[in-house]
Amino acid sequence: KKEKKEMAKKEITLTKVVCQDGTIDYKVGINPNTNADDKVQAFVDAFRASAMNAHTSCYGLPRKLILAIWGGESGWATGSTQNSNQNWSNMIYSTANNPVGNIGKGVNGWAKFEGRGKHAIAFAKFFVNNSRYSELITYLKGTESPDINTCITYIAKAGYGGTDSAAYIKKVKDWVYTLEKRSNIG
Repeated sequence: KKEKKEMAKKEITLTKVVCQDGTIDYKVGINPNTNADDKVQAFVDAFRASAMNAHTSCYGLPRKLILAIWGGESGWATGSTQNSNQNWSNMIYSTANNPVGNIGKGVNGWAKFEGRGKHAIAFAKFFVNNSRYSELITYLKGTESPDINTCITYIAKAGYGGTDSAAYIKKVKDWVYTLEKRSNIG
């Protein structure tokens, strides 16, 4: 008899850190999974609570969309630059206050954060505090159950992801599909 080998999903390492402001956060390690389903599920498990904090801080921006952007931008937490910066969404450093909570310019000019919690709040505040996302925020404030595709369009057309908004819309929709297909976001 041949035994079927089953690879168990490995959890992403979380390391407790004391931030410069005295709060506790968790630095997220590199995703150790190679199987696509395990990789996406481990990512969701590591970021679920932080995505909920971003959702709450950004007027109900869909949690599934938040996780998809963070996952897609970081290769589902496999990117060394994103790991080094603890910046899972590739937010550009512009000033000491933008994005909120950054601790300076990190690798490749992206903002650097102390952990996933600081990144989550910064991600939410990035949309709230930057006027180019005012249409997104107005939509979120006036909608009880925001549509993911509408949010993607507002985000892309405001320039998140570069100047080719159509390409970024497609990319984010693909990330949402991957998230839905390969995980239980619960």
